[in-house]
Amino acid sequence: MKRGPSASVKLAVFSLLIFANSLPLSAQTWERLGPPGGMVISLASDSGDTLYLGTNDGHVFVSQDRGGHWSLRGRVGLRTDAIVAQLAVNPREPKQVFAAVWFQEAGAGGGVFCSEDGGSTWKPSGLQGEAVRALEFSPSQAGLLVAGTRSGVFRSVDSGETWERISPAGDPELRNLDSVAIDPANPQIIYAGTYHLPWKTTDGGRNWSSIATGLIDDSDIMSIRVDARNPARVYLSACSGIYRSENRGDLWIKMQGIPYAARRTQAIVQDPQHPGTLFAATTEGLWVTRDDGESWLRTTPDGWVVNGVAVLPAAGEAALRIVIGTEAQGVMISEDGGKTFMDSNRGFAHQIAMQMVGDPDDPSRLLLLLQSNGLELLESRDSGRSWSSLPPDSPRATGTSGWSVDRISRIYGGPWGWFAELSNGTLWLASGESGGWKPWKATYALPARFHRGVATKSLGVRRVAVRSRGILIFSGNYAYLPAPEGVLKCTRQGSCELLSAFASAKSVSALWVSPDGQVFAVASERKIGFSRDAGKSALWRSFPPGLPEVKGILGDSHDGPGFCLATSEGLYVTPDAGEHWTLSRDGLPAGVVEHEWRTSSGLLATLQEGGVYLSPDGMGNWSRLDQDAERSRFSGMAETKPGEIVLGSQSEGVLRLESHVAHWFGPAVSPSTSTRRKPKRGTQAMPE
Repeated sequence: MKRGPSASVKLAVFSLLIFANSLPLSAQTWERLGPPGGMVISLASDSGDTLYLGTNDGHVFVSQDRGGHWSLRGRVGLRTDAIVAQLAVNPREPKQVFAAVWFQEAGAGGGVFCSEDGGSTWKPSGLQGEAVRALEFSPSQAGLLVAGTRSGVFRSVDSGETWERISPAGDPELRNLDSVAIDPANPQIIYAGTYHLPWKTTDGGRNWSSIATGLIDDSDIMSIRVDARNPARVYLSACSGIYRSENRGDLWIKMQGIPYAARRTQAIVQDPQHPGTLFAATTEGLWVTRDDGESWLRTTPDGWVVNGVAVLPAAGEAALRIVIGTEAQGVMISEDGGKTFMDSNRGFAHQIAMQMVGDPDDPSRLLLLLQSNGLELLESRDSGRSWSSLPPDSPRATGTSGWSVDRISRIYGGPWGWFAELSNGTLWLASGESGGWKPWKATYALPARFHRGVATKSLGVRRVAVRSRGILIFSGNYAYLPAPEGVLKCTRQGSCELLSAFASAKSVSALWVSPDGQVFAVASERKIGFSRDAGKSALWRSFPPGLPEVKGILGDSHDGPGFCLATSEGLYVTPDAGEHWTLSRDGLPAGVVEHEWRTSSGLLATLQEGGVYLSPDGMGNWSRLDQDAERSRFSGMAETKPGEIVLGSQSEGVLRLESHVAHWFGPAVSPSTSTRRKPKRGTQAMPE
């Protein structure tokens, strides 16, 4: 009996058919496209022109011109969930910078990290495993550092080389630190602010006493500032307001003029040239006092969440400059004493791109769902180099009810315009013709066996409004998406029909349609269905035992029998419409594959824990394209031109990857000419 090609041969043929026109990536360059700004967690200065900025993913940016321009220097560690809660510059060694870090993963802790070269490289510097939230140098004793963590107070007398606990271990009160401060005249006097009131030691930590007289009970002490000219005067911020003490904390007096409802003061910073002037960074803007706290004035919009303040004294021709770090506006600077601010985000692009999609008809057109102060939609018409709000006017001006940008759960790019899926499953369409966002009122006829319980009727035919389930793809001039009864094929006008081939697909987790609308692949429960007659009939195959959750399908661009499955444990491929499955390895770590795309350079895959990988043939020999500076969770991709890929990142904003690839424009390989090809390295067959 004549036997056909083996599974391994089919696999090799499949890989050649898909990617015969590309060779491995030889070089690549990355560019940050913005949008400018992003979330600033912490700010610190070196008492000169240099500023350091900490983020919520471990990155540290540096400005050497008083906040005018920024550059990314490095990451404090290998994790992407590192909150740089505070930065401290050694006053005697300006290039030595310390970072107080805690990890967002529950129970993961954090630590102190140190850079000896101005933030370019970092190394652990003690307290690993501790969630460190506060850090301060002693103004009077060289090398003395105090850190506040979830478990207590620690001190180092040798610039972070060694640490000792100076608060009682296991103390039920002296824990969950938010702030620390050191008396500028006496390093033995240390203040510690906890989730529950402040504490003080006058003997370097051997004995501690509660200093809560005058404070409202259960106050969370978020920041402490000792007056640089008069150490007996101490300021602190609590959830109940800002307080001042004239006797080193023995008695506190609440300052008037600054409201505290729904407000938290993240930091209090003193002007070194005008000690009576202090700035309060709050969740309702920046407040300033010029009379030692007796009166306060807000100098920014109340919607600004200010996390850090740096006061750069006037020097030479440079005027006094106030620099603030915010959650949504990025870096803002003032040169009139804090009365007015302007943005200063040149070089600082660290936005949260929740999702980015491209226009299938115009590669230079992109849509970005940005998480800033709420959600925001931005559009680019020049491949991500500039961005503008979409639509230009407020969506409320369209006069339609139910629309809200903050309710968007997903966005899509289609041949009719941009689609937005709201949290209730409704779909909205924005196109040049519509002039704004309008509901896409799509319906489909319900099969007779599903009529019970359906209330909608039209001319005697029961029709159901379409609700999105997180999957919407386009082929030609049609849209395809799952419904409880199967898979829908819809026109722009909203007329939809159920495809007979997938009537049994009750819970679709992934869907792919060929460019001509003839070939389908549908993952439903533990099966995958293939159709080659535009959805009229389908061949269903069960997934082999052990195949993990399927999150996406990518078919052969030549409409052949090969498909890739993005799963929770890696990328699987089949050369023969599901008869055999192979796990693609050799450079692609095991993990949740969130996105997979075919580009002119090969197959790209991104992992949930971060990283974008390229395989020229999709079968192995994966190369990681992003370096540590770009490493994050990616949220979308578009190829704006051959060799140029724009990616959305959930911490780095929008990035452009330019790959320099040598292309081979030879003929496609046919099965008859490739039966002797050996399977690629790095593949592992699934049990049949």
